[in-house]
Amino acid sequence: METDYERRLRETVEKIKARSSIRTKYDRGPLAVYMERAEDAFEIIRKVEEIPLSAELTRNFHRYSSLLFSWRALDPFKAIAGEFRIMHIGEAVIRGIPRSMINPAAPEEVRQLVEEFKIFETHPVGGTGTYSALRLTRNQDSPEIWYFDIRQGPTRLRIGYGDYLDVMLRTRGLYHWQYLFAEPDPDNYGMCASLPYLRDGLDFLAHEFPDDDLSDLRARLEERMRITGEES
Repeated sequence: METDYERRLRETVEKIKARSSIRTKYDRGPLAVYMERAEDAFEIIRKVEEIPLSAELTRNFHRYSSLLFSWRALDPFKAIAGEFRIMHIGEAVIRGIPRSMINPAAPEEVRQLVEEFKIFETHPVGGTGTYSALRLTRNQDSPEIWYFDIRQGPTRLRIGYGDYLDVMLRTRGLYHWQYLFAEPDPDNYGMCASLPYLRDGLDFLAHEFPDDDLSDLRARLEERMRITGEES
């Protein structure tokens, strides 16, 4: 039986695929049946990590070892696209980050930070050089969420894991939506470069999916465009 999040994920994919103005790619990997419940995943993570875990990580639990969905608008909006490749929370925490994804030329403090990342979402189709990761702490508070952009490096997001997965569905994985939950910063090149694209992307989503309320995301966008000087 599907989890609630798996159902919402399936319904989101179906709605996007139903749009004649969008082309899609879908690759649903196997279910991690050995970690079928959030409790099973937590038990394995505790044994491996020996660290307290926040109940936040049980929100929006899904069993997919890997699930990839990407889409791109057709003319005249073909610059607008999105993608998500999500991983099972247990596998994400246990695997951590591959050594190949740590830049040896980065400053030491950045390398040390990235080495603690537990990647749970990537974007391989678009080749954007981005991913999202957890950073666990030695308490039971919500884990930190970080967005890595090859143009900028790591950026801390002000959003919890469960909320992240919710917004991912609402934005349909629109590229760089994560910057809407980063602190507005005119020195963050990745953010500044992404904001005009996000404006066009939210306009496209509002047109294609008029039943969705994106007003809170638009407010976040406007705040960041104002502070970074990207208003047109």
